[in-house]
Amino acid sequence: MTEIPNKFTSELTSILGKKYVYAEPEKLEAYNFDGTEFRYLPGLVVEPETTEQISQLMKLSSNYRIPVIPRGAGTGVTGGALAIHGGVILSLLRMDKILEIDDISMVAKVQPGVINFEFQEAVKEKGLYYPPDPASYETSSIGGNIAEDAGGPHCFKYGTTRDYILGLEIVLADGTIMKTGVQTRKGVVGFDLTNLIIGSEGTLAIVTEAILRLIPLPGKTITLLTSFPDILTLTGSLSAITRNRIVPAALEFLDSNCVNIVRDKIPIKIPTNFSTLLIIDLDGEGNELERQIEVVGNICIDNGASDVLIADSSQKRKGLWDVRRKFREIIKENTNFKRGEDVTVPIRQIPALIQNCEKIARKHGFVNYNYGHLGDGNVHVNLTHQEKNVQIVQKSELAAREIFELSVSLGGTISGEHGIGITKKDFLDPDQRSGSRQNRFVHLVPCCSTIAWQHHHQNRTSHSVLA
Repeated sequence: MTEIPNKFTSELTSILGKKYVYAEPEKLEAYNFDGTEFRYLPGLVVEPETTEQISQLMKLSSNYRIPVIPRGAGTGVTGGALAIHGGVILSLLRMDKILEIDDISMVAKVQPGVINFEFQEAVKEKGLYYPPDPASYETSSIGGNIAEDAGGPHCFKYGTTRDYILGLEIVLADGTIMKTGVQTRKGVVGFDLTNLIIGSEGTLAIVTEAILRLIPLPGKTITLLTSFPDILTLTGSLSAITRNRIVPAALEFLDSNCVNIVRDKIPIKIPTNFSTLLIIDLDGEGNELERQIEVVGNICIDNGASDVLIADSSQKRKGLWDVRRKFREIIKENTNFKRGEDVTVPIRQIPALIQNCEKIARKHGFVNYNYGHLGDGNVHVNLTHQEKNVQIVQKSELAAREIFELSVSLGGTISGEHGIGITKKDFLDPDQRSGSRQNRFVHLVPCCSTIAWQHHHQNRTSHSVLA
């Protein structure tokens, strides 16, 4: 673990003030976890308020060779916000201001600690919409969403976080402050450094400000709930829907094991013959929205759906989506051990992925729960067991490796939106650091999720990796 000299702490305190530099055990304990089960105690926790303070912190940390781990709301599920080598946790939650919402240009400027849901509500008041909505959107921060290129249920129609970032203000490992991108819809001057930072999980720079693209708020949203006998007939409906020039705002599926544990939690009565469920959001105006509802409903029935139910009130619709967003926790409540992965494959390969994941789960003695984003091929594969011990954990590692190999063999990747962090770093092929983002995955990559010190220092090891 990294030893933090008293002189470093003293100099850091002079930059940030004693009130925002923490070394007390109880404060450190509050930052030793995230959405994983890993626990790593940092040496210090700091809460800066300005970009200049972060710049001075990074200069100081670089000189002392102290790792710095940028952290948003701590909702990540791959360990990217953990101090795995000790060092300094840099909390960005004090930088939580919405600096500007320009309803004419349809752009906004925010600090990284702004909570996704609060930002969505703020732009909604101006008739605007910020679509990225990961399951944790009520608690996750915009900065964390940028670090992971967060998606969510509505990315099929509207895209992921990457599609809504126009520009960034960032601080590099040596303290250099840099602005990337533009404040306009068009801009092709120079290299696209903004896209390099998005999804880099805090390994390349610390985001201190973001310029976000907004779109007009959809007029009305209707949610349909349909049931299919299996995943193959479900994916057949998707192609028929898009052939009719309809792009649903969201397409989420739950397999039969998932349906069984949420049947009583969903505010819409689900008939006992319902198996694989598909949640469809359609948005639009007037007659066009009515046309979409009719066409999509008929397509689902023609492709083998048992029934098509409509969430006929905003309360039922909210209740349905609340269950979907909390599904990770719901599965965890029903078992003693759970391992979840978020692989992505081409849409036509989803049936093959799920069928083989079920075989892999049975082979290693796990119960398999699958749910996710049908529209973009992102499947959350969950392995559960009623026992929790070293042997079960080891078996889950073997099963996960087979699932990753399967995903890649089907033309997919080992993570769709959760990132790499520390939980998947052992599954990356070192060749990927300088090549394609698609994972051939085999060997361990010696990396961590921290910004450490300048990679160009001679005889020093860089901890950065493109994830």
